[in-house]
Amino acid sequence: SQKIANSIWTAAKNVGGKDQRLAQDIADEVIGYLADIYPTDEPISTADIGSAVERVLVNRGHYKTVKEFIISRERKREEYTRKAKLGVNDDIGHLDYNSLFILKERYLHKNEKGETIETPSQMLQRVANFVASVEKNAALRKRWAKEFFDLMNNWEFLPGTRVLANAGKEHPQMANCFVFAIEDSIDEIFRTLYESSVTKKYGGGCGYNFSKVRPKGDSVGGEPGLAAGPIELMKMFDLPTSIFRQQGRYESGNMAVLNVEHPDILDFINAKEKDGILSKTNISIGITDNFMEAVKKDRNWELINPRNKQVTNTIKARAIWELAVTYAHRTGDPGLIFIDRINRDNPLKKKFGPINATNPCGEIPQYPYESCNLGYLNLTTFVKKGKKGSEVDYDRLSAASKKATRFMDNVIDASWFPVEGQRKTIPSFRRIGIGVVGLADLLTDLGIAYGSKESFELSEKLAKTISEACHEASYELGAEKGPFPYIEFSDWKNHKKKMRNITTNTLPPSSGNAVIFGVSYSIEPYFALAYYQNVLGGVRIKNVNKKLERMLKNRGIHVDNLFERIFEDHGSIQNIEEIPADIKKLFLTAHEIAWRDHIKMQSSWQKYIDNAITKTINFPAETDIDTVGQAYMLAWELGCKGITIYRDRSKSSQVIEFGNNGSSALKTTAIKKKKSMRELIGGDECPECGADLIESEGCVKCISCNFSLCVL
Repeated sequence: SQKIANSIWTAAKNVGGKDQRLAQDIADEVIGYLADIYPTDEPISTADIGSAVERVLVNRGHYKTVKEFIISRERKREEYTRKAKLGVNDDIGHLDYNSLFILKERYLHKNEKGETIETPSQMLQRVANFVASVEKNAALRKRWAKEFFDLMNNWEFLPGTRVLANAGKEHPQMANCFVFAIEDSIDEIFRTLYESSVTKKYGGGCGYNFSKVRPKGDSVGGEPGLAAGPIELMKMFDLPTSIFRQQGRYESGNMAVLNVEHPDILDFINAKEKDGILSKTNISIGITDNFMEAVKKDRNWELINPRNKQVTNTIKARAIWELAVTYAHRTGDPGLIFIDRINRDNPLKKKFGPINATNPCGEIPQYPYESCNLGYLNLTTFVKKGKKGSEVDYDRLSAASKKATRFMDNVIDASWFPVEGQRKTIPSFRRIGIGVVGLADLLTDLGIAYGSKESFELSEKLAKTISEACHEASYELGAEKGPFPYIEFSDWKNHKKKMRNITTNTLPPSSGNAVIFGVSYSIEPYFALAYYQNVLGGVRIKNVNKKLERMLKNRGIHVDNLFERIFEDHGSIQNIEEIPADIKKLFLTAHEIAWRDHIKMQSSWQKYIDNAITKTINFPAETDIDTVGQAYMLAWELGCKGITIYRDRSKSSQVIEFGNNGSSALKTTAIKKKKSMRELIGGDECPECGADLIESEGCVKCISCNFSLCVL
């Protein structure tokens, strides 16, 4: 009867009910009714119990409560049915539909007929066993297989999705992304094109710096005007990205960097002005401190031909800056990477020179033939009850970070790489990148508003805790297994403690892992609090942020037409009068957080991250160009290693737009006519590959080819 009473009370609270004792009274009546019509000892189905509750509620005249009870039952039934249709057994026990869907489509192993032959728990066991297989003896292999499985099964950590997909395969390529050198030689260029294409075939995005390539129209073999220039080469490298797809038909991506002194820098800045050009490639300008000072002081800037080191032109630094800012405002590209800031954390620059390129999302600066091996700590699992409420369990977080470090270090030894240069270089650097997911959810659980002073302070403490634990684990691994081979050329050569890995931490975008965990992306805020989700058969289901729903229910707050009101106001709750101010502060969306606070959040984490950070600085549609320029300048001043911005609706190919009445907190531009998904893109299919689209936290994403509003 208590379970029945709890269900009734939950429904009653959602519609404004105040008397919990009445729920127990009704439950007792339900028990009596069931006893009358089921006089035997045979089990009674939950469906029959639910029908009995509905009958008693109707007889008593509680029409609002019975309606809410029916809706709740239908949601549970629908979720069960949707999950059942996938044909995947949730033997972990707490996976939602989205988690099971992405696991089935991408990471659970299949037979030759395409039939799924693995459960989620079996996947974790496969990964744990394979990653532990490189330990030096049977006892260690057994111990760490269990430790790694428990770490993942407890939902504290997952490796990057290449590990989930490829662990145990014949060619277990488990790194996420790579960097390749681009030399000013036709032979070297086509060798790199081949090597990067093979890498994409086996699952890996690629980053390049094209600054060594002579400018367009330069001489070749003494003949003037023949050079194609770096931008045409970028287009050539962009093409194979759509041809060579990874498991689950997932496409990799590219990062093209051009240094700010290259003669073709102005053409590079507007290279993506037309839709469809370099569609699989992110572009970023390689920025130096000297250039930033030249912009601030309105100095001239020299453009230098990399072929002969001669100055080809001298222009105002601000001319380059203002053009970059204008196009970023218009299209979201180019981003910036701050090369000098990156190399201040580079212990090998004296031997190998500066790092000039990153992986496709910008969070891993690395040398040619290096890879990034990513993992994700789920921050939402490290919460405990304290004297003053919920707080972070830093001891557990530290312990998980240490285990994750050994896990990701093992991934390097267990991996197979398709290119000889990678097989030599990756074990010599042993670069890993352990990041996080679920920061927005963690802040909500702790009652801290994203963008507040408290959120920055907490982020610094989280980053410091994780970094120190990962470094300590790397020191211990260095003593046990030996440091990374290139340490003799590094700034750590004479240190008593020697790292096993050149770096340990980063903050990747985490979209796949966040969906599997069912939490918010990386260190990003909530994108939207109400959204449509496409499910099997083209059905679209309304979703409201679960934490928001739970908080409203616990407070006994009922809002009529909650979904519609949030959806129509750009996914925001700020204009719903029934919702208290303290809840509104906890559920600010990306466009309601000041751009300065976005950058401060990135900077807070960067203080203790030895790689870099992927984060989108979101702007509402009406943001002016000068504001984007201020954001770029602030990111450099606060010590960020790079910056990417996205102004809402700045791309014509944006997949979805939220309804809006023009009165949201940031007064985003009103949409004159509300459009459904079908009206916007002509159906529920991905405009890139034709596969089904799903939605999560306002981000529409194609599971097959990774087309996404968030990516754009």
